[in-house]
Amino acid sequence: MTDHMISISVERSDPERGREPAIETYEVPAEAGATVLGALLHIYETCESSPAFRCGCRNQDCGLCAVDVNGRPRLACITPLRKGMVIRPLRRLPVARDLIIDRRWIMPFLERFDLFVRDGGLREWPPRLSAPAEHARLAACTECLSCLAACPSFEAGRDEIGGPYHFVKLAQLYWDPRDGADRRAQAALLGIARCPACRKCACPLGIPVYRAAVAPLAGVR
Repeated sequence: MTDHMISISVERSDPERGREPAIETYEVPAEAGATVLGALLHIYETCESSPAFRCGCRNQDCGLCAVDVNGRPRLACITPLRKGMVIRPLRRLPVARDLIIDRRWIMPFLERFDLFVRDGGLREWPPRLSAPAEHARLAACTECLSCLAACPSFEAGRDEIGGPYHFVKLAQLYWDPRDGADRRAQAALLGIARCPACRKCACPLGIPVYRAAVAPLAGVR
């Protein structure tokens, strides 16, 4: 354990109890290779009152640890720790408590658009089925929702306007040769025509969200 400590700030809130957002500062060890998630785990293990956060795999596979770091969405497990960092919950998304995002609003979307392979794509399946490269790229999505936090047009709760995450889920099926549903029509219902094409829907894992999902569904070349 290093003796070198640095200060970081974490936004805390509890909407159910009426606790408004407030910044709290913590001292954490600045070890070589330290990450934001490591700092949050240190706070959890050493402080009586620690911020609530989610994590699962600790290796960029689950997407649960996504937070806002200095104004940008990041995966806490792979973001290097730096002095003076300000860590907040993802922007534009409902907060359950502290750094935890309320994900319950996602389920109505998943149910509404039948996000599973629908019959009608292929009449006969070949011995070896291949999909476009875009399908493999989009399949790497961990549903961290960072793309929504980065999208200037998205606002949680407005069902008539979707965001990058919605279009990624639709495009995963759009590029699947087995799927027979009209995913472009579904994207149109979510207002994809109003996408400003600003390409700010950055993915922490490098998935080309606009090029592989938004543009094809919008019919843009």
